[in-house]
Amino acid sequence: MYVVLALCWLVVFFDGLDVTVYGAVMPYMLDDTAFGLDASAAGRIGSWTTFGMLIGALTAGNITDWIGRRTVLVWCVLLFSAGSGVCALAGDPVQFGAGRFLAGLGLGGLMPVCLTVVVEFSPPRRMALATGVLMTAYHAGGMAATGLGLALAPDHGWRWPFAAGVLPALVAVPPLLRYLPESPGVLYARGRFEQARETAERYGLPEPSAEDAPGAGASGRLRAVRDLVAPGRAPATLLLWAASFCGLLLVYGISTWLPQPMRSAGYGLYTPPAGSGSGVRRRHRAR
Repeated sequence: MYVVLALCWLVVFFDGLDVTVYGAVMPYMLDDTAFGLDASAAGRIGSWTTFGMLIGALTAGNITDWIGRRTVLVWCVLLFSAGSGVCALAGDPVQFGAGRFLAGLGLGGLMPVCLTVVVEFSPPRRMALATGVLMTAYHAGGMAATGLGLALAPDHGWRWPFAAGVLPALVAVPPLLRYLPESPGVLYARGRFEQARETAERYGLPEPSAEDAPGAGASGRLRAVRDLVAPGRAPATLLLWAASFCGLLLVYGISTWLPQPMRSAGYGLYTPPAGSGSGVRRRHRAR
């Protein structure tokens, strides 16, 4: 369990970093007149990122039935790392938006698969704890993105934080391929019964059976959704969906747009050196 949780924590950390870094460096991008980004284009790019995440989240589950969860996680990391590389080298906002869309595909697919893997390999009594620990990685990544932007963007330009976003492909992919086990349920569904039993035994999981195998393809997903909205479950399901929607809207909206509105309100983008006054720099406007 601990190896699985640590590896998933690492990639979700990079997920949170990549999602948040755009908002952290957006003010510097808007100041780069040669690049040609304005507030309207910045908003559209943020929307393209979220649209890519939507597609990634909707398709990742079905793809795991074909190629396995570990492989999907590796491809998700490679996708958002490649997207960051495209952003770092982009010559105009259109190319930059394409990079953010590509990154969004990987970012959206990674989180639900990581949650599924952690839940599957966690003991029943520690499932909620493991899920909570995993979710701390996203927020830790968001805080790291802010620090990365403040450390690199003022002196080296906004491209360097995105260039650093290529590192997950080098840091996370090798240990994922070496140490992350494939889901016993997925192995069983693909007919690899002996390997499924060995993996379950190694990690202290119940021996897999046909009931543990994920539903095949889109039809299996549709059956699962119908079960969630069946009579007696529909109200709770809809309320959970609404709460999740509001939470994600808050998280992604704040992470993308908060730095720029604060700057427009008069707050500076960095902390002044010690002894220069208040820790928060603020421009006073004439009234």
